Amino acid sequence: MEKDGWKVLKCGDCGLGFLDPRPSPQELTDLYNQNYFLTHCHEGGGLGSDSLKRRLRLEDWRLRLLRRYKPKGKVLDIGCGYGYFLAACREAGYRVYGVDCSGFAVRHAMEELELDVTIGELDKLQMPAHEFDLVTFWHCLEHLQDPRKAVDKAAAWLKPDGLLIVEVPNHEGTDARHIGADWLGWSLPHHLFHFTPHSLNLMLKQHGFQIIRSKTFHSETVKESLKRIPIISLLARFIATFYSGHSIAVVARRTNKR
Repeated sequence: MEKDGWKVLKCGDCGLGFLDPRPSPQELTDLYNQNYFLTHCHEGGGLGSDSLKRRLRLEDWRLRLLRRYKPKGKVLDIGCGYGYFLAACREAGYRVYGVDCSGFAVRHAMEELELDVTIGELDKLQMPAHEFDLVTFWHCLEHLQDPRKAVDKAAAWLKPDGLLIVEVPNHEGTDARHIGADWLGWSLPHHLFHFTPHSLNLMLKQHGFQIIRSKTFHSETVKESLKRIPIISLLARFIATFYSGHSIAVVARRTNKR
C-alpha cells in the first residue's frame, strides 16, 4: 500500500505491515503537536463539567473490559493522550498513571484533569518492576518505533498476575480491504506498524503473553451499506458484527514463557 509518498510493506509470513521510509526523530516529534490532538481526539471539558461526563461515557466499554478481569488495582496507560481513559478509571476506583510523548497532551491531562501523568519516550521511561495490575495500549502500539521492546517493558512493570490490554487497527479487516488506501487506520505517517489479529497474537505470545480475550469490532462499512436497504436496515448492526471492522483488541496475561 502506498499513499502520499509513504509505503507500507507487509511480512509474507505473519502479515505485519511496516512503514517505509520511517520519519526522522524530529519529524516524529513534530507529528504529535497540538494540531494532531485537536484533529484526532474528542475533547471534553474540565473536572465536574457536563461535557467531561459525556466524554468519559465513551470509555464505558473499556472500563467494562477492565472490570471483567480486574475490578480494582493500579493502571498504567501508555500513550494516554488527554487522559480521558485514566479519568474514567479513577472515577471507577482504580489508581492511575499515564505517559505520553506529547507535552501538549500531558499538560492537558495534568492541568484540566489533575492526573498523575508524565511526558517522555517509552524506551527511556523507568518504573519499578511488578508495579501495575494493568498496562494498556489503546491505539498506541502502532505508533511506537519498537513495539516488541514496549511489550517487554510492560511485562516487567506488570505484577505476576497482571494483565496487558492492547487495541490496534486491523489492516486486514473488512473495512480496510473495502476502503483501500483511504482507510483511516493507515494514518500515515503516524502509524509505523500495521497489525492483524495473527501478527498481534504472535508477537504477544513470543514475548511471554497468553491471549485470554479477543475482541473484533463490527464493520462500519457493512453497517452503513445495509442501512440504505429497506427492511434489512433494521438488522444492519447485527449483520455487521459478522464482518471485521477498524480495530482489534486483546486481553493477555503473562506466562513467563519465551
